[in-house]
Amino acid sequence: MKILPLFFCSLFFFVPPVRAGGSLEAAAGEVSSRIAEKPAGVAGLFDKSVFRHISLEKLTEVLAGLYAQHGAVERTVFVSSAAGSGHFFLDTERGYRVPMALSLDADSGKINGIFFSPPYRKDSSLKDVRERLAALPGRTGLLVRRLGEKPEDLESLNADGHFAVGSAFKLYVLGTLLKEGASWEKLYRLKAEDKSLPTGRLRDWPAGSPLTLHTLAALMISESDNTASDALISALGRRTIEAALPALGHSDPGRLKPFLRTSEMFKLKSGTGAALEYLNLAGEEKYGFLASLSGTPLSAEGFTKSPFGVDKIEWFASPADLCRLMAYFAEKKDAKALEILALNPGLKVPAEKIIYAGYKGGSEPGVLSMTWLLKNKSSESFCLSASWNNEKDNLGESEFFGLMQSALNALGTQR
Repeated sequence: MKILPLFFCSLFFFVPPVRAGGSLEAAAGEVSSRIAEKPAGVAGLFDKSVFRHISLEKLTEVLAGLYAQHGAVERTVFVSSAAGSGHFFLDTERGYRVPMALSLDADSGKINGIFFSPPYRKDSSLKDVRERLAALPGRTGLLVRRLGEKPEDLESLNADGHFAVGSAFKLYVLGTLLKEGASWEKLYRLKAEDKSLPTGRLRDWPAGSPLTLHTLAALMISESDNTASDALISALGRRTIEAALPALGHSDPGRLKPFLRTSEMFKLKSGTGAALEYLNLAGEEKYGFLASLSGTPLSAEGFTKSPFGVDKIEWFASPADLCRLMAYFAEKKDAKALEILALNPGLKVPAEKIIYAGYKGGSEPGVLSMTWLLKNKSSESFCLSASWNNEKDNLGESEFFGLMQSALNALGTQR
């Protein structure tokens, strides 16, 4: 349930400082010129170490794909450099901006690392984002809200519609910790039965490992660690989380009952038999059925890689629900919770205008969701929340991320 670009190559890593003869700007310009219908001379730009990670054919395909979707690069804009790496914006003829990072080998002077972030329209408005989101296949929802005593909706699309939100449900776990007044220093012991499938690192830690509530919450939000979230659900109790949902702003708490652990979701979506049996049970009977799954082994291979049960076996919330939850965090002003939310901003936030960005997203086959709590230099707080569901097909992640990047940039200029 970790959000990653769909086709952009991530080969970027630390390298020692480049010798004086190496030119990051020149290398960026050479890459820009190869974003073409039929890229030529690609191999000569890259150090041979690159091709241990990606084939020449695939790298050429990425460059041609950028051209096909966004057009030729008209301008290469230098952003920053450090330790032999540089960051650039590639502005294309169709009005898109492609963030790029690259590094040069200290000996050969050739590129040994490159990373393209999702492209976005350079001058998009919030209205433009809403219109393009509405045109996507499947169901989409959006809410951009200025928070405060008199909240104001700046843009809205199916804001009260309920969507599967994937790992964004973990925000409700964090909210319950605040509502219950749990101590960040409280110590837990990792239990074998709380270990889930990736994402996350705790599944590989030994049972009995001591972890503070703060550590579990930080891993749950910043790395979307599924084992951390299941450990916290066990510690709080799913009924406690369910009881907290109205106070956390959820408009229809019944949609989150039973409040699933990630391991239970994986097991239910690993076989249609279990899923159908679960769905045909009455509300209270479902709790007993989930308990009976405790002995069922987890299997990453068994988990469906295509949309399945998107409208039935999931965690559901509307963009408005998630904005009310972010407003709850803003109003509580708990320093630790706000720090945890800001550990991973999800996308590049325009730091020249926005001084705080708390974030959580969610993704799985047929499901994408992204929600931010933002604060600008004028001390105004905003919520940006969007979801995209499609029960019939996998989603274009890079397109969704690009739209959200455009929304963040537009909010950075909001007055």
